[in-house]
Amino acid sequence: MARAVQPLSNTKINSAKPKEKSYKLSDGYGLYLEVMPNGSKLWRLKYKFEGKEKRISLGAYPDVTLKQSRSLREKYRQLIAEGIDPSDSKKQSKKKKITVDEIVDELFEQIAPGVTQRYLKKLRGYYENHAKPYIGKLSAEKVTSRHIIEIMNSIAQKDLYETAKKTFQLLERIFRYAVTKQYIINNVVTALDKDMLLKKKQVRHHPAIINDKELKILIEAIAQYQGEFTTRIALKLSLYLALRPKELRCLEWSWIDWNANIIRIPKEKMKMREEHLIPISNQVIQLLKELEEITGKDRFLFPNTVYKGRCMSENTVNVALRRMGFDREEMTAHGFRTTFSTIAHEKSNFSHESIEKQLAHTVGSTVSQAYNRSNLLDERRQLMQWWADYLKNL
Repeated sequence: MARAVQPLSNTKINSAKPKEKSYKLSDGYGLYLEVMPNGSKLWRLKYKFEGKEKRISLGAYPDVTLKQSRSLREKYRQLIAEGIDPSDSKKQSKKKKITVDEIVDELFEQIAPGVTQRYLKKLRGYYENHAKPYIGKLSAEKVTSRHIIEIMNSIAQKDLYETAKKTFQLLERIFRYAVTKQYIINNVVTALDKDMLLKKKQVRHHPAIINDKELKILIEAIAQYQGEFTTRIALKLSLYLALRPKELRCLEWSWIDWNANIIRIPKEKMKMREEHLIPISNQVIQLLKELEEITGKDRFLFPNTVYKGRCMSENTVNVALRRMGFDREEMTAHGFRTTFSTIAHEKSNFSHESIEKQLAHTVGSTVSQAYNRSNLLDERRQLMQWWADYLKNL
């Protein structure tokens, strides 16, 4: 049986006198203090890695205290357990003391090819507006949980729940990247309780009409709308296509494939740079043909009537709903998507996957997404014709 090692104490260390040759005072688990002939006392850690015995210097006593040396021992023992050589980790740390700003620049450069500039701009905004003032110039290894808490508290004071959530997610991603690149050892963000840092907020769903009686009233109101002809068509297509408001109002004529009866929104216009295919029903084709006579020579299906070269204002559909008597607690432009999703899930036989795909939602885990690249176009064709017929029958 191995002889038990009596842990060191500050008294024992301070009373250790130099001798003609250096000697060791062990603290256990490979940590020892080497007392040199000149009186200096140096912390060392002896360990085995891949079958080889190695040593690493932890600094001189009392610059590195007994407590600090033990903390370093545990940190390096954890590295060994994870298959990382402490010597290599220390060399890497000495080689490059990278700042958080530098890590963020490196991370954004790596992910840029796979996302839109708009999305990347949002990420950078979260970092620069909320995190950079606190940690940007710090060496990544100097960032503590206290820094992260200060960042989150500063956002919480402004009552910006969604911003706080997005910033926390970004910080997790930044420090996970730094750990993967071996710039740091621990991710200080994942150690925190996210729920405690983020102010809980009641989820607010977009107001929407989801029963037949009220939906029939909405359809009739749209049919009798007395405003601009293009706005009436926009209202109808909002109902038929269930697109996001911006996707609808910025549709371009060049995206319509009349032969395949599909609207193709280019990947550059989508958040994650994936082309979105929208099957169009017979009813939608008829509406598009009517609209083409009015705006067919323009770039957009719904051109802005004030600013040339732009698409319809983001408030147009909502303003039209208010003019028809639907207040913001009853129906919104985004609510058309909820109407479609709720009724399609409850009253059709189409799969959850096809309905969510039609809404351009991500379905399933990252792994299942990687294996399932199907756009379910045939099923979605039938789904959108079913939806158009359902509305017509009302």
